[in-house]
Amino acid sequence: MSWTRCLTAGALAAGIGLGSHVKAQEPPPSPPPKPAPAAPAAEPPKKKESFWGEHFAMYLETRGGPAGIKDVDNPTSTSAQLASDSTIGFENNKSGRFDIGWTLPRGRGQYILRFTGVADGDYKLDATGLQQGYDTGTPTPGPIGFLAPWWHVSVRNGNLETTQTPPFWNANTDDANHNGLPDPGELRYPTTLVDVTSMVPKDLGMQIQAWDLFYRREFGGVKIHSRWTAGLRYLDVRGALVTPSWLKSVQDIPTFGYSDGVINNFILMGQSNTGYGPVGSGEIQFRFFKQRLVLYAEGQAAFLVEKLKADSGSFTYFATNQGVGGLEVLPGLGHINRSVDKTAWNLGIEAGVRVRLLEGFNLIVDWNRTGYLDSILIPTQLSIPQNASQVSLGTTSLFISRDLVVSSLNLGLSFQF
Repeated sequence: MSWTRCLTAGALAAGIGLGSHVKAQEPPPSPPPKPAPAAPAAEPPKKKESFWGEHFAMYLETRGGPAGIKDVDNPTSTSAQLASDSTIGFENNKSGRFDIGWTLPRGRGQYILRFTGVADGDYKLDATGLQQGYDTGTPTPGPIGFLAPWWHVSVRNGNLETTQTPPFWNANTDDANHNGLPDPGELRYPTTLVDVTSMVPKDLGMQIQAWDLFYRREFGGVKIHSRWTAGLRYLDVRGALVTPSWLKSVQDIPTFGYSDGVINNFILMGQSNTGYGPVGSGEIQFRFFKQRLVLYAEGQAAFLVEKLKADSGSFTYFATNQGVGGLEVLPGLGHINRSVDKTAWNLGIEAGVRVRLLEGFNLIVDWNRTGYLDSILIPTQLSIPQNASQVSLGTTSLFISRDLVVSSLNLGLSFQF
């Protein structure tokens, strides 16, 4: 029995040893899982940004300087035998511009109201009264086939001078080509019959005002940049134009009847023009020195529906009548006017420089040229009664439109709050 007990004891010891070895090879127990992190607190909803922004963003700009207005040709005629050739100029004119607007946030552009004004200074006038005839020393002019000057009128700085120097021709001494007819190069002007001066108003009250409401947006790169505008324009033109002309329609008294401004008053054509329509522009910029210096060029166009009015007021004209004692002069009261509805363009170009003095504060120097096309009306062919039987017909005229072309040099400042 002893060997049986020994075998049993050995088997039990081997089992206990094997169990201990297996137990030593088992992995340690896993740590308990960590609790999940708490969810972050919900953020309060963001306040919606206002379309106009959350801070004061007003934009102001002002410019001004001298301006030049291109001379206006103002010819008139009352018959094939009587005409006047005149040119009106404007000196010492002034121009100005003022912008007020609001800049939208996040580069969404600007809304701007702009006023542009031009006012005339001293006006100048050069006029010539022409007749189809020459002085024969008698009340009847000699016939010629062309218009020759008789009257000359000049206005400078409020001083008017008018002279009458009739052409003269003598078949015996002046007929250079021996054709028996006076030619333009054969007329002489030996005697001045009238030479008088007078003071007149210096200016004609000519004013141009343009109101633009537009949206402006920028685009492009850092070195080369651009911007465009689109909006509406309202235009207002007021003033007057002096119109030297013959105040008769026949040559019965050749030395009389021209509106020289002293003996007979000028016809003064009052002007009124209002218009409205779309306006837009495009600009290219060249930026230097971290945008401290900007060179730019801009083109602008507006297409307007206009209402033009021209009115002479009352003026004196002269008809004639063959009476018992000879030719009688019959003064009459004349009046011409015209109103026209039409479309017209305002076209402009501008070039200049912007210098940044401080952040948001710029100095501007620019040259601008704008053509207000078809903005005034002038009479070109007057119809004046010849005799007493035509007085009841009154006076009428054909009109044409003329442009006002303004060039200006401006100095200005702009500030973005």
